[in-house]
This record gives sequence, structure tokens and C-alpha cells, in this order.
Amino acid sequence: MITLQPGVLRRHDPAGVPAPVLVDVSRSGREYPPEFRSPLPFTEVHDNVSMYVEDFCAAAPELGATLLHACFPNTFIDTNRSAADVDESLIEGKWPGPITQSDFTQRGLGLIKRLSRYGTQMQERKLSVAELQERLATYHEPYHQELARILAGMRASSGRAIQLSFHCMSAIGAPTHADPGQARADFNIGDIHGTTCTPELFDFIAATLQERGHTVSRNFPYYGGELTRRHSNLASRSESVFIEINKRQFIDTKTFKKTEGFPAIKASVEALIRAVVDYSRRD
Repeated sequence: MITLQPGVLRRHDPAGVPAPVLVDVSRSGREYPPEFRSPLPFTEVHDNVSMYVEDFCAAAPELGATLLHACFPNTFIDTNRSAADVDESLIEGKWPGPITQSDFTQRGLGLIKRLSRYGTQMQERKLSVAELQERLATYHEPYHQELARILAGMRASSGRAIQLSFHCMSAIGAPTHADPGQARADFNIGDIHGTTCTPELFDFIAATLQERGHTVSRNFPYYGGELTRRHSNLASRSESVFIEINKRQFIDTKTFKKTEGFPAIKASVEALIRAVVDYSRRD
């Protein structure tokens, strides 16, 4: 079964016996709203999208997990940032709501991107207050609300929930990121420094990937964000893990075409989802 809000989200429910696992693919959307504008070449804009991650995770429903996919690009509004992570330099007038900026905002990578990952100006012009409010109400919050609804249902029926939030990252740290110029591991997993999942699950995910021959970094260069912070609650057994896949393994970033490494990474992601589904059914 697929529930679709056109241009906003798709939900793919488990095909068989459901497991309390939600695969969250929120930053791979490629349906650009007509009001999207940027002075940058499309290739540079699009390089900020976690391309093909929804393909890696496509088998999740067959494995017993629920798959939630955002259709819109994170360069339009980023679900991995708080609704209060507002960069006022991008807004015409005074923002009427609360503002709680993060280290991402200071680097131009807040709720609305001031900069691309390469440090170039992302926005064509400032947004009105009404425009940002519309993006929050139409795109950002519906995705988070559906994610929260699914996880609440899992906790009610199974007593637990596990959210796997999948993304992809550049092979080398970009100027706006925490590791400029540094080569990155095959996978980076984050739990916001031990706050969004148990050590047991975090170690299990790292070990599962390492057993398939991958290098894994933890909480660096990425430690997670709003997607994992907002939806985890260890007291109620709701765990969230942020997972970045290194682009060098599967994509030509100049042409955006899949490389020969794509099938192997897809197999590793599917193996990880299958392992976490089995893990979630223990106990």
C-alpha cells in the first residue's frame, strides 16, 4: 500500500508481517516546486540532494519495514533542521516565531540554505515571512507529522520503534562542513553523541556494515539532526539512527549517473535493513 501526498511524501507500508522499523528517506526528493529559485547551475544545486537513497531503501517494505520518502528537495526546505532554525538574513522583515539556531545555521546550512555545500550562494532572493511559513506548513511539518504518527503506531503495537534515517554524503568534506578536505568513510552513523539510540543498537549497526567490509565513522563528520533528535525517545523505546552513505561508492557526481558500485551498496543497505528488522523483533 502506498499513501501519497503529491509533491510532499510517499509512504510504503510493509508487504508482510510488519516490524517496528521505519526507514526515513527525507533528503532525496527531486520534485522541485515551481517556486524554487537559485542563481546556481542546476548541477551544483542538485549535488546537494541525497540522490538514489530511495532506490537503496526500496526493498524495505518487503523486509517488513515502513518506508517514508519526501518528494521535495532539501534545498527547498530541510526536514533535518528544526522549524526554528531560521537564518534571518534570508528573510524579508522580522520572523514572528521562535529562533533557535544551530551550528548548521552558522555555516549557511539551516532550515533554508544560505550556501551550497561548496560555499556558494544558494538563494536568488530573500523570502517573505509568508513564503517560509507556507513551506513549513505544506512540506516540512507534514513530513514530520507523518513520521511521528508512524513511530507512535509502532510503539503502541510493538512496544518499541526504530527509525533509520538514510542520507548520502560527498567523498571529501566540503568547505561548509566539519571536515573540509578530509576523505570520509564508506558509512557515517550518528546518534547525536549517544542521545538518540542505545549503545547496543548503535554498535549493532556499525558491526553489520563492517562485517560487509565497509569502513564506518561515528558522529563525525555528521552526528544527526532534527530528524533523529525530534523523533527519538529512549524512555519509550523509540530509537533513531542517522546513516550517511559515501557517494564515491555508487555515483559519478559530474553526470549523476550510477556507477558499477551501485549494486553492491544497494545489497549492503538491504542487508542492514534486514538485520535491523530481525533485531527489532527480538525480546
